[in-house]
Amino acid sequence: MNQIESIISDWPGVTVKSHERGGGREFILDGREIGHVHHGQLVDIPFAKRIRDVLIEEGRAQKHHVLPDSGWISYRIRSDQDVDGAVWLLRVSYLYHLLALQKREEEHPAGDAIEIDAALAKLDMSDALEHMFSDLRT
Repeated sequence: MNQIESIISDWPGVTVKSHERGGGREFILDGREIGHVHHGQLVDIPFAKRIRDVLIEEGRAQKHHVLPDSGWISYRIRSDQDVDGAVWLLRVSYLYHLLALQKREEEHPAGDAIEIDAALAKLDMSDALEHMFSDLRT
């Protein structure tokens, strides 16, 4: 959990606070939660349902452990190798929220500090996810 928090807290605009429900740490961008980590090595991340569905179909995440019909996903960290998967999912959420802020034409310092298209390209997303992000930009 500390390794994930260290990485995510370095992203422009992200603040970290205690997660009130279930313990752990919560990652916030402009008042929006991009995800949280529970003490028991469980990461929960909110997405639009269509993105959640693709992530589950691709085997990158599971339906949320408490709210399986929501857009939330859960990701279990069982080993050090799983940390990369958790960070990848949190990065997708982070960039999704940055794009949503841009689409609403809201100024945000993090949007100026990061080249979103280049960051998305580094994620090596599937065609299905790339298409969804493309739709968000238009």
